[in-house]
Amino acid sequence: MQPGELAKLAPLSSSAYFLDVDGTLIEIKPRPEDVAADEVLRTMLAELAAAAGGALGLVSGRTIDDLDRIFAPLIFPAVGLHGAEIRFSDGARLVPPLGAMDAVREPLAKFIAAHAGLRLEDKGAALAVHFRQAPDLAGEVLKFVGALAENSGLAVQPGKMVAELKDARHDKGNGIAALLANPPFTSRKPVFIGDDLTDESGFLFVNTQGGISVRAGPAGAPTHARYVLRDPADVRAELHRLLPGQEAGPHP
Repeated sequence: MQPGELAKLAPLSSSAYFLDVDGTLIEIKPRPEDVAADEVLRTMLAELAAAAGGALGLVSGRTIDDLDRIFAPLIFPAVGLHGAEIRFSDGARLVPPLGAMDAVREPLAKFIAAHAGLRLEDKGAALAVHFRQAPDLAGEVLKFVGALAENSGLAVQPGKMVAELKDARHDKGNGIAALLANPPFTSRKPVFIGDDLTDESGFLFVNTQGGISVRAGPAGAPTHARYVLRDPADVRAELHRLLPGQEAGPHP
């Protein structure tokens, strides 16, 4: 994607923007709890949302409460836990049922305790095993998590140095569809920017709607996204160019 191309393809006045967070707006950190938006990013997102009439939503594997922590004091419409949680513009929420992970939480915790370098992120309605500190265990992690999923009716969502157990009925594409069906997103061209395998369902959905799908990452990587930006810095620069008078101006 060339600088300024997004503003031509999907102006804020007629588009609905859906943005992944980790690896897209903000660089990935070893510990998820260390991620926080800087003031420049928060200011830009607030300006983008205002210019788009509120049609800007966050789409993440994190919980919505964690997204609120990252972007505080800002509150956006959001898709959390890969589509299991949704908060609409009017504040109404869809939440996952309690107990979805009860059957797999203990065996997964025991597996992680037996393997140095692994880390469990318990999101309540989803469980993520991070192996960034032990990349050699990737195959073993995926095999174990896959077996748990098969025996419990759950799904495995692979990502960058992480494997996650989640409800098989939910994905980011379904979450984006739910927001797009409600004001102020309705009847706008959808744009989804993501960076990971977890975002591919979102790319696929947006493509079926005649929208714009953008992947943050190296060119040539397999993806359903139709456009590519190099990294979060490029994503933020291109988003900044959407704002009035900033097409060729400075960026955060």
